[in-house]
Amino acid sequence: MDHIAATAVVITKNEESTISNCLASLHEFDEVVVVDNGSEDATVALATKFRNVKVIESEWLGYGPTRQLGVSAAKNDWIFWIDADERLSEQLSQEIQTRLAAASRNNVFALKRHNYFLGKRIRGCGWSPDWVVRIFHKEHVEFNAKTVHEGLTGYQPSDVVRAHSPLIHFSYRSIRQFFEKNLRYACLAASERARTGRKVHFWQIPIRTAWEFFRNYLLRRGIFDGISGFIICAGSAMYVFTRDAICYFEAKLLLNSSTTEANRGKND
Repeated sequence: MDHIAATAVVITKNEESTISNCLASLHEFDEVVVVDNGSEDATVALATKFRNVKVIESEWLGYGPTRQLGVSAAKNDWIFWIDADERLSEQLSQEIQTRLAAASRNNVFALKRHNYFLGKRIRGCGWSPDWVVRIFHKEHVEFNAKTVHEGLTGYQPSDVVRAHSPLIHFSYRSIRQFFEKNLRYACLAASERARTGRKVHFWQIPIRTAWEFFRNYLLRRGIFDGISGFIICAGSAMYVFTRDAICYFEAKLLLNSSTTEANRGKND
């Protein structure tokens, strides 16, 4: 198979346990740009061993802007963004090459992601089916500025082409990592909501938390994924609880602070 005339973009920080397998699966790509955010392990050293890899070291700018930095450094117009804990199969590499050869510049490509939790493929919990838009032309599409759950802007639903071969995602290596990442993402999501002015009422916190668990565990069939499904659904509910509780109490503290300052001004 000829090389894929596209650039893969990966952002990393302390990914020495995953980066080699990720980059090995990208060997058919003409170029891979790794944007490293201050790794303190062997991530950068491992990445530079691959012939098609270019490493850029940068401070953390947020998920969307950091990925966009990698796009700006790419020599190719077609971009494939991937996380360090994801892998391409040979079948997906071949399909990407075939589809790009016939693609128009306004097309974006959605990949069907198979998610694994502690080595087991998850088929419920809202994790399957999991379609993710990952391939785009950099002159037409770019990343948004969200601090978490970043995405792409500049395309219409009619531009999306779905690939058949799956993208493999080994999401977590331990229970501790799962809950730590959930907490980190919940804090980032709370900050994003505060930035955009979204408000949370106290009564919404328990309702949204309970609904998140019910929806994923029963309606989205997490119950059939055994103990892994229960842990994932409980983690999703804790994510919603943490995000909304932070939003509510930080907004309340800000309001109280503003009221205090206003009263102080009147007294002065």
